[in-house]
Amino acid sequence: MSAKAISPVTVVASFRLLPDRVAEVLPVVAACVTASRKEATNLSYTCRRDRDDPLHFVFVEQWRSVDAIRQHEEQPHFLALKSALEAGADGTLAVTLLEDDDRLA
Repeated sequence: MSAKAISPVTVVASFRLLPDRVAEVLPVVAACVTASRKEATNLSYTCRRDRDDPLHFVFVEQWRSVDAIRQHEEQPHFLALKSALEAGADGTLAVTLLEDDDRLA
């Protein structure tokens, strides 16, 4: 029996900030980006601002596996981000997990 190769998982997560919360949330986002990039199972981690809507931000992350993502979600920097977004986001965080599909190569 051959084991299926574990392929990286890409996370795309977007959120919109409340205008009066930007100054307090962005430093928490920046700290989470910096710390997440240092995690052993992280392959890539960025957060970008929407050019047309300066209150809209998108994370694009790549992790070695879904288990790696679950471990990331237990880290203090992620928990701080989660708390900051619960207080400062306008609506809910939209999260999509993506995997490679060889048929699309």
